[in-house]
Amino acid sequence: MRSYMGYILLFISSLLLAACGGGSDTTEPAAGTPVPVSTTFTVSVDAPDGMLLANQQRFSFIQPAYANAVKDLTEQNFAAVWLDDKGKVFESIEITRLEAKGDGIYELDAGTRARINAVLLVDLDGVPEFTLGENLPDGLFMTPLAAERLAVSLELSLTYYALAQRVAADENWGVFNDVFESGAQGAVALALEDINKIAIDIRDTLFPKIGVQGLSLKDLMSLTIVQTMTEGRLERFFTEQSAAIANILAILNDGYWEISTTEGNDGKGIFADNTSYDGNETTVTEYNWDKRGSDDITLTEMFTYLSNSTSFGTEDVKSQVLTDQGWMGLFEYLKVQFATDRNALLTDAALNLSDERGVTLEAKVYSLSGKKMHDFLSSKDNHYLTRYIPDDTTFTEGSSGFYFTWRPESETYLLCDNTNDQDTCRVSPILTPEAAYTSLEDIKTSLFDVGITIEQVNGFKLSDNIVAEFIDDDFFTVRYWSRIAANEWTIQDTSVWAPTTIAGKSVIRFDIPDIVRQLSDDYAFNGRNLFLVEDRGFVNIGEVLLELAEFNFSGFDNDAKAQIFAAATRDNLPPFGECAFGNTELANEGLFLNAVTECGGDERFTTQSVNDLVDKTLVQISDDGEISAHILRGDNSWDHYRNTNEESGSRAWSLTEDGYLKLVGNTNLEDEFDFWSLTNYDYQQNLLAIKVFSQQGQEAQISSLMAREYAPDSLAACLDGDSGWDPETTTPTVKESLSNYNNQVQQCKQIWFGRDPVFTEALLVGQTGNNSDDKALTFASDSGGDTGNHSNENTARYLKLSDDFDGDFFEGSYVDGSGCGFNFAIRWKIEDDGTLYYEAVDGSMNERIQITDTDGLKLAVKAFNHQTRWETDETLNYGSDEGEIWSDIVTLIDASQVPDVVPVEPPPPTPPAEGEEPPVEEEPAGPPGGTILNDGQTCAYLDNPEDTAP
Repeated sequence: MRSYMGYILLFISSLLLAACGGGSDTTEPAAGTPVPVSTTFTVSVDAPDGMLLANQQRFSFIQPAYANAVKDLTEQNFAAVWLDDKGKVFESIEITRLEAKGDGIYELDAGTRARINAVLLVDLDGVPEFTLGENLPDGLFMTPLAAERLAVSLELSLTYYALAQRVAADENWGVFNDVFESGAQGAVALALEDINKIAIDIRDTLFPKIGVQGLSLKDLMSLTIVQTMTEGRLERFFTEQSAAIANILAILNDGYWEISTTEGNDGKGIFADNTSYDGNETTVTEYNWDKRGSDDITLTEMFTYLSNSTSFGTEDVKSQVLTDQGWMGLFEYLKVQFATDRNALLTDAALNLSDERGVTLEAKVYSLSGKKMHDFLSSKDNHYLTRYIPDDTTFTEGSSGFYFTWRPESETYLLCDNTNDQDTCRVSPILTPEAAYTSLEDIKTSLFDVGITIEQVNGFKLSDNIVAEFIDDDFFTVRYWSRIAANEWTIQDTSVWAPTTIAGKSVIRFDIPDIVRQLSDDYAFNGRNLFLVEDRGFVNIGEVLLELAEFNFSGFDNDAKAQIFAAATRDNLPPFGECAFGNTELANEGLFLNAVTECGGDERFTTQSVNDLVDKTLVQISDDGEISAHILRGDNSWDHYRNTNEESGSRAWSLTEDGYLKLVGNTNLEDEFDFWSLTNYDYQQNLLAIKVFSQQGQEAQISSLMAREYAPDSLAACLDGDSGWDPETTTPTVKESLSNYNNQVQQCKQIWFGRDPVFTEALLVGQTGNNSDDKALTFASDSGGDTGNHSNENTARYLKLSDDFDGDFFEGSYVDGSGCGFNFAIRWKIEDDGTLYYEAVDGSMNERIQITDTDGLKLAVKAFNHQTRWETDETLNYGSDEGEIWSDIVTLIDASQVPDVVPVEPPPPTPPAEGEEPPVEEEPAGPPGGTILNDGQTCAYLDNPEDTAP
């Protein structure tokens, strides 16, 4: 209630004018033979772009748009019927004339006056089929013939169909019963206004969660999410309309709650505001829960407004109101001036009663006991809360809802805060959007210069698909252009503008026709009564709150609020896992949205979360073991690694308004990209569940992936169970068995949802028979690190792997880069479990290595080494399955980077001096210094241990 600009106003002045003129007391009866009468209706037919029609065999990718005018309909596509007092099709209504006016606008004569139960049916593919005595058929676009200017749209079709279904189920028209029986034209107009309001609410609530591309209307109507949200919104409307008059003073004394939610690229939040009045002071306490990490829903007090003591500054101004003293800033917190049992008088915290800018507040009350929570959290302002509440959860005894009526005491002109050179309210010509209008005269177009096409129009956008053009003629005409498809525009409707002076300010008043309001995709205002004014050097657009115009909003008592948040928890979300819903090779963005909605929890990419991913690695492991990684960079480029090898290319990423991470793999091919939508996140394992939309030219597919997030340089070897190494004895500190090794590997392995990092031929061999892509392993411990047992400075070992094949093994070599100690041939293979096994050709040793983790760039490994000398040494007494367990971080490099090493041979023995006896040859105490068998210790026979081979 505290936000003027946030109120959803229902302005009825233009409807009352229509109801007062040209009316007739003659109405069609609810049943029986209708009185002969004919009315001309003008109808705009708009269908969502990409919706699958019956005569389409398949669909292809279409750029998304909300609606397109359907231009090629004929008489056969239209029918009209009466519904009886039980919501059944009673009789057909004759359409005596139908004329296509172009651009999806049709004019027809039908044998009825405006009635809520007279329904126009439209089949975009053929002849509308219906059965007398049955419910309205599904799969048809429809609108009640309740005004002479109508729009047939998806949201209105869904709304009226749900209304007809409810009437048929209840066997009466409920809150619409009086208007159904009387047919009074003023009441019919008001009923249509209610239905349109519900339709717009359904559109704003439902459409962000569903995609229509590739679906027929019948399929769409059968979706559970469509049925539950439309039926729930109607349940709330019927309940609120039948509520009993309440004691507003008692409600204010106890305090009532408004619940709202937000979701967008700025994050997600739940808000609960409590308003109370103790007869002296108004208190508004705001609570919220910002979605951060894995914390469950916990409301935290954010701010408390006390009408008698809280002060505000200019930085708190949210909007402005025009008074006799000029523009006055509003703080969007209301204070109660006084209250009685029937109504309360309130004004903004910035105003006094003498400013005559107050509002009256009345209330109705209804019991919520036994009613579904989802139905009463069904507005665009709070429906995101329902994902945390099970579908069938109901309110219990003692809970109540409130239906508030808010009404301005006088005509009020509201403008957004345009101080400090803020340009939020400015209007700009569509031809030069970077240069805003500076004078009201600039807005007007002479009759001789009116635009013939949109490219010639001197007008400004009311929304993305509506442009207003003010014509300086004798009739003060405003033409409203509507974008009907892609870049096609047509004149949708006209109205009038009026110059006037308010509080010394010259303004232009104009009222948006209801048909234009219905067709507007992203209309920025709450009502249809607007004005233009020069202020601070520019023309600004604002909204007029009309005296006696009603606005309604909902609230909860303390019990209902408590029950809602007792039921709301993240535990009710789907558990983390991979969701394959919607995966297809024939995809479009609408089907992708449906898949994201079905699979989504409360996670999505936001500006903050994507920024937090910069320079981190997102690792994926495919079913066939391929390891890939993405790294987002701060300059909006991204790196890609496949099997730890970086792939060159020019790539770009961005975050879309829908919360999709857009990944362009080649900046020269903009029509080839991926959308990633985050649907779930495991905070324990840093796992992301992602739905993927891959667009390749005119082909697109939907798939699922899981990725694991790694911070830079966070990959670590798992040292648990390692043997340790004794350099004095050149043996393991602890003798380990192969069985213990396998157990330790399984304990160390990071396997997530079946993603098991293993060695594969694609990782180590590449293309068989192509030696140019041979690989070699290098070891982090060779640089002096402490990731494993082999920590030797100033040396480098290379396990060089060739794809030359010999029997059951590939060929390779183990090389000491210093040239000191060893360079011996090996045989290697990949075992069935993904183990890299190799052995020295001379039989002196064998080793097996398994991957325990990977960040997509490097591999954490655990190895088991066995040397035959440990078997032959009687003091050690090793078995064939005993040896050393060690761990390290390895990097794959091209085999061509391994230096061409010539091993340094030990110097020949020094001959004895003349007369000396040659020394007695002794058995070597251990392996030659510097070999793999003594863990690569520095060659004892080098004059300079720092020497390396040429």
